[in-house]
Amino acid sequence: GCRALLFLAAGGSVRIQAATLADLTERFSDVARAGSELLRRPAVLDGVVAVLDPTGKPDLPSLCLRAAAQDMTGATLPAVFLATDLLHLDGATTMGWPLDRRLETLGGLVESGSTIQVPDHVAGRGLALAEAAQARGLAGLLARRAGAPYRPGLASPDRLRIELAPRVTCVIAGVEQTRHSPAGRLLLAEQVAGRLVFAGRVDGPSDAVADGWLRRRLIDLRSDSRAVDVAAESINTVWLRPLLCATVAHSGRDARGVLREPVLIAVRDDVDPAWCLRREPLPPPRDERGSAFLPTVLMPLPMDDTVLLPRLRG
Repeated sequence: GCRALLFLAAGGSVRIQAATLADLTERFSDVARAGSELLRRPAVLDGVVAVLDPTGKPDLPSLCLRAAAQDMTGATLPAVFLATDLLHLDGATTMGWPLDRRLETLGGLVESGSTIQVPDHVAGRGLALAEAAQARGLAGLLARRAGAPYRPGLASPDRLRIELAPRVTCVIAGVEQTRHSPAGRLLLAEQVAGRLVFAGRVDGPSDAVADGWLRRRLIDLRSDSRAVDVAAESINTVWLRPLLCATVAHSGRDARGVLREPVLIAVRDDVDPAWCLRREPLPPPRDERGSAFLPTVLMPLPMDDTVLLPRLRG
């Protein structure tokens, strides 16, 4: 989904802010309206805006399709806000509280509703939960230490993403027009040691609405400078300023770090390209049976209290 903060002010007004600091209130007016109706106290919630599929799983392609279709009211693809943390309550910070206390307070703050939800969690039994989530087709789990405070702006071992299916979000550095791919092939890049490096090619959107949205965005993103070094570059390559991202599934990486068999999941404008870093996974935790989770990575925490405090004081 789309990482976001939900600000509820005294009087019931709601603002939704993306991790990129963009204002998403109008884009997800159905979520803002529900927040005003369901939440009764001034608060700041961290979480994810998502569109759910019929089984209740977050559906990233549908979320991005809603953005491409400019469906502000959610008439076709209603969104939900999955609240995962409580950062401020009644004008005071809660970020120093242990996670357990923040989640307990969050559960009592959010009234039962279909649009604002507090996902359940499991204490311990991580291996069993990972196996069950993988069987349901979920891409990953988030593991957090029960006693940890919220550390804005930091990637921390207190917050780990357990990968259940290989996915990665890359910068879109260019588009190749080819005879076999009318929508074009996207040139993917990642940051390594402060510079963009080639990460692979993937076919563009197959959906007409998403493809039309991407083509319109490309008009403003064209660049005269080559973004990355690419072997076998097409003469029909259009280079772009690195402002859009693509989430792709893949089958691992070759010796150069290039993605094998990438498949486009969604083109996105809600992710800061600066976060598209090629990272080595941490050693996975093991249980007493010697079993291991799938690769584990630090979860970036782009939210910063220097952004929160002026909003609260305002």
